[in-house]
Amino acid sequence: MRFSLGFVLAISLAGLQFIAILFVVTTSYVSSERAILEHARGLMERAGANAIEHTKRFLEPAGETTEQARRVLNSGLVGVKDRETMERYFFQLLQTEPQIAGVNYGDEEGNFVYVMKSKGPGPFRTKFITIKNGIREVDYIWRTANYEVVARDKDPLDKYDARTRPWYIEATALDARIWTDPYIFFSSRQPGITVAAPVVLPGKGLQGVVGVDVEISDISRFLSDLRVSESGSAMILSETGSLLAHSDPSQIQVENADGSLSFTNINDVTDPISRAAFENIEGAGSEDFGTQSNFEYEGQEYLGLFAPLAGIDLPWTVAVIAPEDDFIGEIKENRSRNTSIAAIISIFTALAGLALAELILRPVRAFAVRTALVSQGEVSAKAPLPRTYRELSKANKTLIDEIAQRRESEAKVQELSRDLAHFSRVNVMGQMASGLAHELSQPLTAISQNVDAALSTAKQDTPINEDLIAILSELDEQAHQGGDVVRALRGFVRKDEGETAEFDFNELLEQAKRLMRHEAEDHQVKLVYEKAVDPIVVGNRVQIAQVLINLIRNALEAISVAKAADREVTVQTVSKDGKLEVSVTDTGPGVPKDVKLFKQFQTSKEDGMGLGLSISRKIVETNGGRLWHDKTRTPGATFCFTIPRQID
Repeated sequence: MRFSLGFVLAISLAGLQFIAILFVVTTSYVSSERAILEHARGLMERAGANAIEHTKRFLEPAGETTEQARRVLNSGLVGVKDRETMERYFFQLLQTEPQIAGVNYGDEEGNFVYVMKSKGPGPFRTKFITIKNGIREVDYIWRTANYEVVARDKDPLDKYDARTRPWYIEATALDARIWTDPYIFFSSRQPGITVAAPVVLPGKGLQGVVGVDVEISDISRFLSDLRVSESGSAMILSETGSLLAHSDPSQIQVENADGSLSFTNINDVTDPISRAAFENIEGAGSEDFGTQSNFEYEGQEYLGLFAPLAGIDLPWTVAVIAPEDDFIGEIKENRSRNTSIAAIISIFTALAGLALAELILRPVRAFAVRTALVSQGEVSAKAPLPRTYRELSKANKTLIDEIAQRRESEAKVQELSRDLAHFSRVNVMGQMASGLAHELSQPLTAISQNVDAALSTAKQDTPINEDLIAILSELDEQAHQGGDVVRALRGFVRKDEGETAEFDFNELLEQAKRLMRHEAEDHQVKLVYEKAVDPIVVGNRVQIAQVLINLIRNALEAISVAKAADREVTVQTVSKDGKLEVSVTDTGPGVPKDVKLFKQFQTSKEDGMGLGLSISRKIVETNGGRLWHDKTRTPGATFCFTIPRQID
């Protein structure tokens, strides 16, 4: 069978186009899949490293606090028999680190002092067990955060003996600081761990054991906020397979038949994917980050990463799990979709090819007919030629238009890539700020505690050196002030859980003043704060603080860049329509007319991120308020936002 030239041309065009599209789709899919999976493994490694680093930083203060308490008791600065001074000292230690649930000391005679956080009737509770002349007394004291007594009680039925507890026995047997196996605290019914160390006095031998209790439930909350992928998860296991922390905190505890709580074993968790992941792993650890393992569950491929908790003497394993489709699922869908589109395009191309072939062959036929007529003498050779190839000009114009559209699309993709890279750098800056704040809190805490110990020693001297007391008191005040600044900074940069509650805006304003004081002095700018008459508002306190700090910092930078003579930033508050309106006004040059405010990556600063105002507006709107630029106040720039006084 002989086919016409038009049919062959149409089929050839359609076939070649289909093969070309299929080749491009296939190669693009393979290369993209490989690159994205490598990127996914990198993300999982960073997520695992973050989990390990957070867990270390969460637990290290407990170990450091235990060592410090042991040194203080060994040195005699706090007497092992002076339970009132010991209680006050433990009370101060408990307030330095939020993850510490309690501090206790038990001696060889059975005496016991335990200061812990409580749910009532006061936020702190002290338990005294006193053995005197063979008579045992158990006293409870509830105190406020200011060390004021709220309530007292006695418990003649209490049989607790610290000397029989595993932490006491193990610490005295090893004569070293030890970490207990994780267990469920009896009082709070939360997972926890105890760090204990023996107290040995020179020439007197073992006196007792000091211990610090740490609730590890916050690690699960951190893992729940750790975004590995859309449906990925992270967990921490003990060497016996007990689930210590999980992205879903409900997974880690199980109620026994007698009503007690214990840790869930990995083989008994309700999450089948977690069980399947550990069926393929015999042990974690390698020269690099950890062991990578791909596994399959119900026909779906998963990525797994397992690593030991390095840097701290605990035999725990960190695991990160995520389905492959979270990373390449869209690519698979695009491959199928593009293949179908390629087939449809080829069919339409074949039809278009037939029409195009007819248009191309039409002038060829005209030339053939003219040649035949000329040869027969019916038409003169000097007759004008037929009009041809106009259709090719139209096709060329269409092709140029398509190329222009493709270039425009590629430009938009490149712009999106730059925006994503910009946002990634902003996220890294937040992590660096959080890490720096954490590192500063440790030496400040040590300074504060050592100064308190020095004050206590100095006050016991006879006669009392008033100059030394004044110097130490001032040093203690400055150390606490530095700690307040660091805690405020950690609150501003940490990942917030979005809780809404009533808070005092004047207190927040005072913290912002303290945090921004040095930055204002560096810019030689005067900060003026006008407190609210009725400061009680409702919202997410940390998020509102982020907005306020961002607006003040923008004002400081505007004044500094402009080199204005009048250098002042004013924060004013006024009540309007059931809301508190806050305005931040600077004496800078104002907002340039060509800058579009509240649009991402749009900024008038040379080294600006272009994210602050857009994120601030979103935060204020989420908290039920409004953020705007007040153009009526000149010169300079004024930004205002509102905070509701009650929950809608």
